[in-house]
Amino acid sequence: MMLKYATLSICLLLLPACSVISATDRPDFSARMPEHFFSADKTVNAGSIYWSEIFSDSVLRRDIEALNTENFELEAARARVEQAAASYGMERADLFPSLNATTDFERKREKEDGGSSETSSAIGFGGALNWELDIWGRLRAKKEAASLSLEEQKALVDQTALNLSTVLVESWIAHHTASKLEMILQRQKTTNTQFLELTELRLEQGQGSALDVLQQRGRLAATKREIPSVQADKINAANAYDVLLGQIPDGQALPLEIWPDINPFSSLPTSKELMESRPDIRAAFLALLVADQDVAAEIANRLPKLSIGLNYSITGNTLSNIGDGKIVSFTTGLLAPIFDAGRRKAEVSRREAMAKEALADLEQSMLVAVKDIENGLSSEQALFKERTLLSEEISIAQQTVSKAKLRYVNGQENYLSVLSALENLQNLHRHEINLQRDLLINRARILKAFGATWHLKEGNVNEIPET
Repeated sequence: MMLKYATLSICLLLLPACSVISATDRPDFSARMPEHFFSADKTVNAGSIYWSEIFSDSVLRRDIEALNTENFELEAARARVEQAAASYGMERADLFPSLNATTDFERKREKEDGGSSETSSAIGFGGALNWELDIWGRLRAKKEAASLSLEEQKALVDQTALNLSTVLVESWIAHHTASKLEMILQRQKTTNTQFLELTELRLEQGQGSALDVLQQRGRLAATKREIPSVQADKINAANAYDVLLGQIPDGQALPLEIWPDINPFSSLPTSKELMESRPDIRAAFLALLVADQDVAAEIANRLPKLSIGLNYSITGNTLSNIGDGKIVSFTTGLLAPIFDAGRRKAEVSRREAMAKEALADLEQSMLVAVKDIENGLSSEQALFKERTLLSEEISIAQQTVSKAKLRYVNGQENYLSVLSALENLQNLHRHEINLQRDLLINRARILKAFGATWHLKEGNVNEIPET
């Protein structure tokens, strides 16, 4: 008993000298972001941007909300959040004493030298309380790491939702692109059929040639040939759309809506806001903080551990005389690592290397975020210029077809000029659809790069709720 009190006294004397091991204090990483985006228009104001400002289609917005609740990848990501929450609960529980109850029953029979035997019974109930005093902050560091890991998983859920929303929008754009191309091709097939009838009529009147008819038949066949692949693209996009919504794909077409009109941004978030707006950067920053807490926990793990225990038990021969025997004991223990062949030290080095890796991942994520935005903004500027020039080119091509057709009918031009002008105009119309697609997809990727949310905040439509 004196030894136990001596051990406790030594431990209590050590407590004032204990220093909690703290994690590394990280600087404000947002200060490393550039002051502005070089590809942005200098007249653009600082502000927030939202998906719903561009993609305001009611069906698409309804399906975005369905995606948030029905997609299986999101469901798996939320299950990882639940796992992290459970891990946090376990680490938090280690900070508190644990209390266990025991019960036992013993019945024995002893044979004496004279041949007689005696039977006895023993019944006991007891309780044991154990508590590790977190003198160096090891348990608190592990609890904080678990808490940060929980927040990291929540950020990863947001990133998964953002990724899937972008893919859903791109599938929606791909489906509408294929639908519009199909309509264009059907109209062009009608136009080419009319031109074929014209060339056949001229041949019958002796004003044309069989070569003109063959050339136009070839143009019509080429137009028809492109329709099946466009129809397959439309079905594939609809199937991808269904799978994202957790539905069995049936190849049914989506309702065809008017495409959004893309205009230059009037406002953009600042580069420093990316630390909060982009979930992947938040997750990378939280992963770094988790690694720092793990380092602190492993450093504390190399130091002595102090624990206390309290045991109480009562015994008796029968239930009626339980309590005849009582045992109360108090224990303290100081576990100091002496020799482990460098395992704990190596574990600290490993955790420090993991923290360096997390820091590098964070800084890389920040660079990639800026690159994604710069690329998106510069591509959008080029696409806007191309759209303006393409509009002018289509206008010229339409006039060229009209004049070439008129000259051909009047016998002033051969059919080759008509065919060339018609083919050029039809190709430009298809390119116009693909250019609109590229503008929409690029705008979607810019919104993703900024980590934009779907709905307006206070006073407007609420954001999609977390589940």
